[in-house]
Amino acid sequence: MCNLKEQYYLTEPTMEDEEAMKLLITKWKEFGGRMNPGLLKRYNTDYREWLQCIEDWSKGINIGEKVPQTLFFLKNREGTILGATSLRHYLNHTNIVAGGHVAYGICPEYRGCGYGKLILNLALKKLSEMGIEKTLVTCDTDNIESQKVILYNGGVLENQTYDEDGISINRYWIDN
Repeated sequence: MCNLKEQYYLTEPTMEDEEAMKLLITKWKEFGGRMNPGLLKRYNTDYREWLQCIEDWSKGINIGEKVPQTLFFLKNREGTILGATSLRHYLNHTNIVAGGHVAYGICPEYRGCGYGKLILNLALKKLSEMGIEKTLVTCDTDNIESQKVILYNGGVLENQTYDEDGISINRYWIDN
């Protein structure tokens, strides 16, 4: 399962990913815990509708005061979905506190293989291409694995705060 010598890439979801997405959601729910990025949770069994939703979200259509964000899957050369990342186009009053520019998650069966470090590294490159020179990345204070991923990618802890649910959050900045 763990082979970091393969080629990996980020790609936006397409219709060809429908079955793999359904499997990803099923496995994630069986595993439990938070599903990140949050755009994955918007899937409600109608894949075509979900694709339209995430496309609209990336264009800022029908999202109110929320920030446009683009979802990418992390895939290997065989096209297996290993994880997902969502890149926010800018920060607003909410994600400057918690959320930051990037959310990412690795499918439960691929955790512990170094894919977290890889997906954040690839996300930082995409954010740089979008003109974001300094990236805010946040994680729950008790999420030691995510802290390691962020630090590995050059994260510098700015402070700790609380999100709107009262969960303690670490806030890191990374120069792209």
